[in-house]
Amino acid sequence: MDYGLTVNLHLAAMVVWIAAMIAAPLTLRGAGDTATARKILRGVATPALILTWLLGIWLAVQIGAFTQGWLHVKLLFVLALTALHGIALGRLRRMTPGGSVPGLLRALPWVTLLLAAVAVWLAWQKPF
Repeated sequence: MDYGLTVNLHLAAMVVWIAAMIAAPLTLRGAGDTATARKILRGVATPALILTWLLGIWLAVQIGAFTQGWLHVKLLFVLALTALHGIALGRLRRMTPGGSVPGLLRALPWVTLLLAAVAVWLAWQKPF
């Protein structure tokens, strides 16, 4: 596969993943629609997460980035995003429809944006 195409697919998958992680908890603000939030995370965010990881690993192998410090730090942030995704799914599964929204789910859009912004910056700048 062409390197440029792979980069673009990786970025597109990442944007879908992050957008779904932001959108899912926002559906809880009104009626507390846990079913829709779960569908967004499971049906949209999870496939995008998997594709982001697969393409990202392929890209890192292609450019030999696994020996570079910036990638190690970036992977910590991507692992944190992945863990956050799993934690959010677990909290949604335990949440009763119409119940109060747990603090993590309220903070999910902001935490997701922060972690993703740092990961993107690291990939863009490759500071070390």
